[in-house]
Amino acid sequence: MTDTTDDPGPGPGRLRAVSEFWELPGDPAFCPDLRRRVRDRLAGFPRVVGDAELVAAELFANACRHTRSGQGGTVTVSLSALHTGLVLITVADQGPRTDPRTGRPRVPQPRPPDDPLTADGRGLRLVAALTTDWGHWTTRGGGHSVWAVFAPPLPSFVRPRRPRS
Repeated sequence: MTDTTDDPGPGPGRLRAVSEFWELPGDPAFCPDLRRRVRDRLAGFPRVVGDAELVAAELFANACRHTRSGQGGTVTVSLSALHTGLVLITVADQGPRTDPRTGRPRVPQPRPPDDPLTADGRGLRLVAALTTDWGHWTTRGGGHSVWAVFAPPLPSFVRPRRPRS
């Protein structure tokens, strides 16, 4: 469900607020559908739409691949975008699979770049590179909820303060 307001919001792009929640099967075959949904809902946010689509797909694929959601469960995705240009994506799974090497539950974290030719392990580094910030928390049911935020650029008249020496 899309929640848009009558007021188109500030700025030249006239951003419209977006609030979406989807529960999808934990199957990577649904990744193209998720990408399309994100792209469609964020069409009014051209500054972030491509990166947000990629980040949502990466987090969804990770949930399918590395958690119990990918073993016949579900993955929930929420997408929020504000008039200010701030965009938040949250992907929640049904709990980690056990790491066969350690016997402990896996926790979302970027892997070090051990081997540049390895096909795996770059997803969360990609998320970190494309977003303003990201993180995760454990849900009440023992799953993980991974979030990624895209902050709007500072207005040109706002200058970050430099630390005093």
